[in-house]
Amino acid sequence: MAGHTPDVTGRTTLTKDRLDLRRIALATALAAGLGVALAVVFLRHAQATSHVGPTSATLDEAFSSFLGAGIGLALGSALGALSIRRGSRLAAGVIAGIAAYVLVLAPVLVITDDVALAEDLNPGGLVFLAFLLLAFGVFAVLGATVGGFIASFMHRDRMQKRHQH
Repeated sequence: MAGHTPDVTGRTTLTKDRLDLRRIALATALAAGLGVALAVVFLRHAQATSHVGPTSATLDEAFSSFLGAGIGLALGSALGALSIRRGSRLAAGVIAGIAAYVLVLAPVLVITDDVALAEDLNPGGLVFLAFLLLAFGVFAVLGATVGGFIASFMHRDRMQKRHQH
């Protein structure tokens, strides 16, 4: 199998050359930064908007934060898929987006909410964070897909120009 090397026990392991780990790490940091920044921007916009009552304001702020974080993860995942030099663009973008959620966004959500840490880390709170992982995973897949699609067009254009000369 290309890209796999057997180890001593006969199992196959992924070689270091298969994934562009440095660029995935950079894309993870970028996705996390964009996720947090856009969540804050969307939250500030929601806070500046007039609402009918406190429930409406709370729901608007929560949805706006969620949407901003999701768009940031999608953008970071797309840029991750665009930037890698080897391996699967889709996998790189998805890994970057999910890692950004797990390593940065989920802890930020836990730290900045007004719920006690013990309540955030009880089974119900962990199930909610896992549910958010699913939702943010969709943003990561969407971003990685768009990034991979754009990268394939860019690659095709480069190849056509190379063959014309």
